[in-house]
Amino acid sequence: MIQMSVCFCTLAIHPAYRQRARLLCTDAPHVPLVILTDEPSDFSDLPVRAIQHSPTGPMAIHYLSNLTTTGEGRSAAAYHDKRFAMIAGLKDFDTVVYVDADSRITNLPKIDFFPNGLAVLPVVRNNIAEHLKTWGSWRSPFFVELARNLTGKTDILYVAPWCHEALMALTKDGREKQFFEAWSRGAEFMQSRKVYSGEGGVVGLAAAYTGWTVDFDSLVPLSTSIQHEGGGPKTE
Repeated sequence: MIQMSVCFCTLAIHPAYRQRARLLCTDAPHVPLVILTDEPSDFSDLPVRAIQHSPTGPMAIHYLSNLTTTGEGRSAAAYHDKRFAMIAGLKDFDTVVYVDADSRITNLPKIDFFPNGLAVLPVVRNNIAEHLKTWGSWRSPFFVELARNLTGKTDILYVAPWCHEALMALTKDGREKQFFEAWSRGAEFMQSRKVYSGEGGVVGLAAAYTGWTVDFDSLVPLSTSIQHEGGGPKTE
């Protein structure tokens, strides 16, 4: 087995998430970490790579101020800008592991291999069409339209998996540019229609469009060492 270079990355916009990201940094000081943030100076005393980023989509503060719901109160807020953190990580590493900033790491196991393409946790094991029947069915017409926009048909919604997005790993295989381009198209498409949830569906659709079979197993050992705070958007 060939050992791959691996880094972690996160998105830390506004004080609440920068504070949490600092804690994340101290949890795994020996793991390369890339942070996309609006204030890189907040991380100047830490051995991380902090990159200036101006959000292209809504952040927590927007969900709490003027975007009060994200899908009938049952759907997670979408942070499509995390794709830029993953892109930054892949510039110098074979694999990038995205971790939500409001996570903590304990007893991190050795990480040296992931399969090519996208790996996510098996929190949701359903295709996009079936997932939307139970969770936020109001979004279905938008995903139908997006599928047509990407592929010219809608069959992909019954193949593409819904991807849990708080912890993801992506390993280069030459098709990552296509994946990120599809994710960007999906993000812009949804945001232009004021759909601010469904990130996991857009990610799954982009992976299927790229031709990847999403891996649901490789991240499981790592997940036992990473606790996600969750609880929705926060300001403190």
